[in-house]
Amino acid sequence: MLVLKIAVRYLLALRKASTVQILSFLSFLGILLGSLAMVLVLSAFNGFEDLLKKVYHFQDPDLRIEKKQGKYFQIPQSKLDVIAKNDNVLAAFEVLVDKASIQYGEGQMVVEIVGIDPGIVSVSRLDTSITEGAFLLRDKEGSGAVLSVGIKNALNVSLKNVFEVLKIQYPKRKKILKLGTSRIFNQLTIRPTGVVQMDENKVFLPITDVRQLMDKPLGMNYLDVYVAKDRSVEKVQEDIRKILGDDYLVKNESQQHADLYKVMMIEKLFVFLALGFIILISTFNLFVSSTMLVIDKQADFKIFSAMGLDPKQGSQVIRLTGGILTFTGLVIGVATGAVLVEIQKVFGFVPLGMSTTLIKSYPVELHFPDIMAISVWVLISSVIALVIPGRRAEKMVQGLT
Repeated sequence: MLVLKIAVRYLLALRKASTVQILSFLSFLGILLGSLAMVLVLSAFNGFEDLLKKVYHFQDPDLRIEKKQGKYFQIPQSKLDVIAKNDNVLAAFEVLVDKASIQYGEGQMVVEIVGIDPGIVSVSRLDTSITEGAFLLRDKEGSGAVLSVGIKNALNVSLKNVFEVLKIQYPKRKKILKLGTSRIFNQLTIRPTGVVQMDENKVFLPITDVRQLMDKPLGMNYLDVYVAKDRSVEKVQEDIRKILGDDYLVKNESQQHADLYKVMMIEKLFVFLALGFIILISTFNLFVSSTMLVIDKQADFKIFSAMGLDPKQGSQVIRLTGGILTFTGLVIGVATGAVLVEIQKVFGFVPLGMSTTLIKSYPVELHFPDIMAISVWVLISSVIALVIPGRRAEKMVQGLT
């Protein structure tokens, strides 16, 4: 109790303007601002990661099968039948993907064409982000194309203009070049039927039309598998791996974008280390202020020694003083950061500054493991900074007894 009273007394005395008090305040302020910055920046990383997962969730299947080697592949019909008969599998669809040129009116650009079965819409989440029209690939009027919003804006596509259609060109597999001819492209003319909210420049088309366009009656880039509701995706993933063998990759939603998430995690780690280094510098101020406090309070320690203060308690006074400063700065910084994160989530005061993005303000999300990591880093840094001043105070009291 005596140690605590002395430490609190010294903290209350920090209101006086002296070198020790100024350094102590700077170390407190550095820990507070450093903790606050780490909470805000890491929350922004979490927000973008969660946003990407939500964006990809509506367009990605539960499981995607790829060949380990090669762009196109075929799965034997016998194995496809076994997959389809799995009670946990809702449906499986072949997907054909490649780059092509698209033209609308006077505008032209290169996009990614995605050939899918029209029946995929009934079991997937593709139609949940339709902003205009419908996710309609085939009806009584024929085939239709669903565009991402980026293509619509770039080419000024109008779904109401029945006189203008999309012209999609793809290089022929066997290019026969003759003098005076330019027929080296297959062309597909198709009407736009819907616009989907998606950053990538994609055009969804019926897979039969894409096969004709690409001169590819067989083969696929992916086999998309949709799992029945309330069934285990991990179990279906393991079952399909056993059916197909080691030549194929069976990826869940996270694994389909594993490289992107890995890059974001590495960036988050480096930002954490950079801001953590700033906190280390702040704790160096704590080391200096605590050392100067020991020197400044030599007369006090003589009195405390006469009152029965032992060397170990003298060390505890210095360390407890610095510990209270650190803990107070950490709590205020983390609490302020958490409040600002919640304000940003509700009101979105900080905009992204880009009009073409899916969201207008910075996405933020506070995760408890991040708070724990920040707290551990700050506390360990402060403990290291207070080791030497504490030992010095202990030796000083020993010399007085």
